[in-house]
Amino acid sequence: MTYIHSKCPYCEHGNPIVATRTLWLIHLAKHKEEIIEHLVAVSDECEFCSYPEMSASDKHAAAHYRWAHQKHELLEWAVDMLEEKTQLAE
Repeated sequence: MTYIHSKCPYCEHGNPIVATRTLWLIHLAKHKEEIIEHLVAVSDECEFCSYPEMSASDKHAAAHYRWAHQKHELLEWAVDMLEEKTQLAE
């Protein structure tokens, strides 16, 4: 069983958390809107679409993530980012 040791980038307290991927997915589920805000801030194109198009505005991009993609896609992306951070830190 693999554990991910990282700080949640969406929590205010910023305490490090050591948990399995499944527990991280459960934790990040309450941060759906913050994950959407982060995605909108880091890219002008959708991170998930095969043929991404430029978004007309941040509001349009946020609505696209919210309605065109399933919640698990957002959560998997967030956990993958945590794993990348953990691997880079090692």
